[in-house]
Amino acid sequence: MKFWRDIKDFILSYYYPKNQYFIVSFPKTGRTWLNYMLKQMVQQSNHPLKDNENFIFNEHDNSEIIIENGTRNNPLDLFKFTSRYIYRRGKVLFLVRDPRDVVVSHFHQVTKRAKNPFVFNSISDFVKDDILGFKRIIQYYNLWYYQKDVPKDFLLIKYEDLLNHGVETLSEINKFFNIDISKDKVKKIYSESTADKMRKKEKENKLDGFVSFGKDSNNLKVRNAKIGGFINELSEEDILFCNKEIKLLNSYYNYKI
Repeated sequence: MKFWRDIKDFILSYYYPKNQYFIVSFPKTGRTWLNYMLKQMVQQSNHPLKDNENFIFNEHDNSEIIIENGTRNNPLDLFKFTSRYIYRRGKVLFLVRDPRDVVVSHFHQVTKRAKNPFVFNSISDFVKDDILGFKRIIQYYNLWYYQKDVPKDFLLIKYEDLLNHGVETLSEINKFFNIDISKDKVKKIYSESTADKMRKKEKENKLDGFVSFGKDSNNLKVRNAKIGGFINELSEEDILFCNKEIKLLNSYYNYKI
């Protein structure tokens, strides 16, 4: 079955134009925030494709377990189909975040921000679930480490760098996607896209495409936007579990215990 899936993806790679741009990420790694800034960057550019809604494709690449409309994917596919030939003609920006922060934010997403949400007895049960929880994130990151040479070009971007070195990181993305706007414009877009400002707009229903699931902080699309927030939301036992599993993550990502 994997062989035929690879053939299918190889054929589907021709569905996209050559050098198609992609943002690929596991859910809750900051893709919504990045996409919000990118849309502004593209609109302020002179790029000939800036009005093409598919100028940059945004995908979770079959890593999500539930979509906000309630659709549940087969969670085993991520473990069965590990090749990424569908991206072979494109340029992929792969966005990652500390898996421990991801698993906390993902728990709130799948239990609060979806129709027919998942129900777990505790966040601990979710974290330790072999298919849906923390191990899924490690599997996905490692999968992409081994597939990063498949696309024509590949750029790893870390959520933490977007927070700590935002203008420099956004400038690197500006160059990768050939958007070609000035650094002053990049600075202004970044300063106007802080988590606090986006959270305020979300509560006021001023963000296009955001579905409201309530105004409580854990129901928002833009939650804490912090580095290391998992320390306050996971038990000591859960953190020990995650730290043990994170040892299996390829050192390429450089996430320390």
